[in-house]
Amino acid sequence: MPSPDGKLLAAAYTDGYVRLWNLATREAAGAPLPADSGPGGDVSGVAFSPDGKLLASADGDGTVRLWNLVTRRAAALSASTGPGVSVFGVAFSPGGRLLAA
Repeated sequence: MPSPDGKLLAAAYTDGYVRLWNLATREAAGAPLPADSGPGGDVSGVAFSPDGKLLASADGDGTVRLWNLVTRRAAALSASTGPGVSVFGVAFSPGGRLLAA
């Protein structure tokens, strides 16, 4: 998924990481974000907030994480939906006030 300003691409990987790519240079934009470190962890989806400051990840461990892209740290961590339940996608509302998973 491209960032709102078109400079970054966020990609979900089955190894439990989210990777950001610089679209101009086609190189990695920093270290991967460790989204799902559980057994067999994977990331199913990503979404940028409309202002491009946050990135949400949908994780195979049933967790939604919000990443602050300036600090590259998880800005918030939701409660898991339960054992054996995955989150397959995330999307911000147009105004960025709501996040659906």
